[in-house]
Amino acid sequence: GVTVTEVPCWGLAEAVERADDTAIDEAVAAAAALTPGDVTTVVLGCTHYELVADRIRAAVPSPGPQPLALHGSAGAVAAQALRRLGEQPAPDAPATGTLTVLLSGRPGTLPDAALTYPEGGLLQAAVPARTAQ
Repeated sequence: GVTVTEVPCWGLAEAVERADDTAIDEAVAAAAALTPGDVTTVVLGCTHYELVADRIRAAVPSPGPQPLALHGSAGAVAAQALRRLGEQPAPDAPATGTLTVLLSGRPGTLPDAALTYPEGGLLQAAVPARTAQ
């Protein structure tokens, strides 16, 4: 078997949503301090955490020569969305869709904080965002 240790990361999702670098660094450092020194793999418990994976990897040293392995959930969330829509993954399909931004269920645009992350910039550039009707 493997040893599993739950490590909370209080405030990280909120800090990521605000693109608050100081709060992100503080939350990651606090979680890293609670992480056992022999950890080789971290399962990220929130899709927000993947946006700061480089900071997490830098804060949690790998005990061996291999870099810390991080496992996120964004792929699983996307796969579940496709299943619910009755669609199949088609990574080579041309991008023909649009981006609709809903903020707590209300139409909106990508927040400025989202655009501070490379993924936010990709969303903004890939397809013209439109306000939900």
